[in-house]
Amino acid sequence: MRILFVTPYPPSRIRVRAYGFLSQLRQQHEVTIVAQCASERDMADVQALRGQGYEVIEVQESRRQAVLRSGLALCSPLPLQVAYARSASFTQTVQRLCLERTYDVIHVEHLRGMASMEALARTHPLVWDAVDCISLLSKLAMKAGPSFSVRTVARLEYKRTQRYEARMLDQLPHVIVTSQIDRDAMIALRRIFLHDIASSDDELGSGIRVVSNGVDLEYFQPTQQVRRRFNLVFSGKMSYHANVATALYLHQQVMPLIWQQRPEATLTIVGSNPPKALQALTSDPRVEVTGYIDDLRSYVERAEIMLSPMVYSVGIQNKVLEAMALGTPVIVAAQAAVALNALPGQDLLVAETAQGFAESALHLMNDAELRTSLSQHGRNYVERHHNWKVLTDQLVDVYKGASSAYTQEKEAIAAPPAVLGGAF
Repeated sequence: MRILFVTPYPPSRIRVRAYGFLSQLRQQHEVTIVAQCASERDMADVQALRGQGYEVIEVQESRRQAVLRSGLALCSPLPLQVAYARSASFTQTVQRLCLERTYDVIHVEHLRGMASMEALARTHPLVWDAVDCISLLSKLAMKAGPSFSVRTVARLEYKRTQRYEARMLDQLPHVIVTSQIDRDAMIALRRIFLHDIASSDDELGSGIRVVSNGVDLEYFQPTQQVRRRFNLVFSGKMSYHANVATALYLHQQVMPLIWQQRPEATLTIVGSNPPKALQALTSDPRVEVTGYIDDLRSYVERAEIMLSPMVYSVGIQNKVLEAMALGTPVIVAAQAAVALNALPGQDLLVAETAQGFAESALHLMNDAELRTSLSQHGRNYVERHHNWKVLTDQLVDVYKGASSAYTQEKEAIAAPPAVLGGAF
């Protein structure tokens, strides 16, 4: 297939979903990537992709212009992040490519990617990888956001994003998300905004398919390095508000309970762009905040335990899957576990409260046999359920359905009207 892969950021090992799909798609299909770039880091990611042999067309965007677009949208019904990402030059670049070349399908990632591609949904076979239900994320952030500003923006965005996602779902017949939780949220949006209480979830969910996230099983391969005794790790992009909220919760609610019994325990927070609130935690010598690092594997694999007590979240937690692939025992929040097919107690541990996380962590620290068992079963689980090749095959099935439906629609429009027989 000839695939135009459109993203609001360059795919990378940090932006793992697009990167994982592309690593498999390129083996059997012809792929062109179009990505928005707003920073030197983005341009470095583009160059890295080109170095790997990808065709990448970047559209450089000024952050200042994007922020201005968001500001102008304050008095409109448009979600601020849609206004932030909506770019005339991005739209024009993709439209020009579609005139110059023929593509079997256009893949658009995330709500921000869709912001500039609405017009193409009516004229081309398009698959929207929504990734997560963003209005659900806004709803959760309204209550549990790490700061007043995050909670305020979430309140402002919630209804706007609901309406926008519902409108996209009404226009786009081929949508994928990372988890059943997000699919259920999308179905609820359709029911609310279509005022449809009679249709079943299967009917309303038609065209919304779950394609989970995968793990690069070769890259995230255990190396059997010596683990740091009593070291706990939490990883993720630390400019993301849900990760900030969780890191603060870990330090303020969970670690004091652990330190009561294990004062020698240490916490490592791994991820780019930590705000000042997280950087300030390093005043405690038992806490390390790394900031951006090229390769997080060593930090995660040398830790004794990965803690992921996400205060709020949607979709699949890549940090959890990567830790399991590296053989690091994982303790996750109940809502994160629901999005997985993993068996609690065998593949990972599940906790719901700060006390629960502390008790589970302390128990694991004292039980080497359980740590070994979780390490082995966690890796096996990821191999069975989060293989990028299998997941990309599922994605290609969606592509084929979108391409076939588009072709049939074009043929139906082009067909001459039926002539009624009979003598006159």
